[in-house]
Amino acid sequence: MLPQKPFYLIRHGESEANKANIAAGGGIDSQLTEKGRQQPKELSPFLPQLKIQPTVIHHSSMIRATDTAIYLNASLNLDMHPHQDLREHEIGDWEGMAWEIVLPQLNEHVPPPNGETRHQFASRIQSIFTDILNSCTDDDIPMIVCHGGVFHALGTLYEYGISPIQNCHLHYFEPEDEWDDFPWRVKTFDIEGEKLIEKQAQFCLSVALEKSA
Repeated sequence: MLPQKPFYLIRHGESEANKANIAAGGGIDSQLTEKGRQQPKELSPFLPQLKIQPTVIHHSSMIRATDTAIYLNASLNLDMHPHQDLREHEIGDWEGMAWEIVLPQLNEHVPPPNGETRHQFASRIQSIFTDILNSCTDDDIPMIVCHGGVFHALGTLYEYGISPIQNCHLHYFEPEDEWDDFPWRVKTFDIEGEKLIEKQAQFCLSVALEKSA
C-alpha cells in the first residue's frame, strides 16, 4: 500500500489519442490537442485558491503529462520532476486500437499481449508513488500529473473500483484511517464562475455514506 501522506493527482489534458478514441498506453506518446492545452491553461490561474497549496510537481515523462504539468505550473512556479515510471499502462499489442475493442478486455482483466498485467502496472505505480511520497516532508504536498490509468492502478492496489477520470480534473487524496477498504478521502475541484469549488469525489461517495450511516 501507499505511505499515508496527502497528495494532489491529476490526469493530463485531452490528447490526440483521446480525441480519436484509440488506446494509447505507455507505448504511444500522444500529444495534447488544442482543447487539451487549453484545459490546464484554464485551471492554472485558479490553483492559488487551493486552501492546501502544492509544493512540488512530479509528472509522467510522457509528452501529454509533461506539457499539462508545464501549463499548470504557470501560476505556481514549483520545482518539477519527471518520472518514467509514472507513464501510462503498457498495453502492448493493444496500443493504437479502438477503445471499443480494448476496454471490454481491460474490464475483464485480460492481460495485454506483450504488455503489463494490471497487477504489474499497479506494482510499478505503487513503487513510484512510494518513492515520491517518502521523499516529501510533512510540510510538502506533491502534485502528481499523470494518466487516467494511474487512478485505476491505485484502485487495483486497494481492490477498489474507481470510475472513469476526466481529463485535467484535479483530485486531492487525504489519508483516512477509519476507511478500511480505501483509506483515502478524495476531493475534486471544479471551476464555477470565478471560484474553484471543492467537492467529494464520486467514487468515494458510497464509502462516505456507509461510514456516516
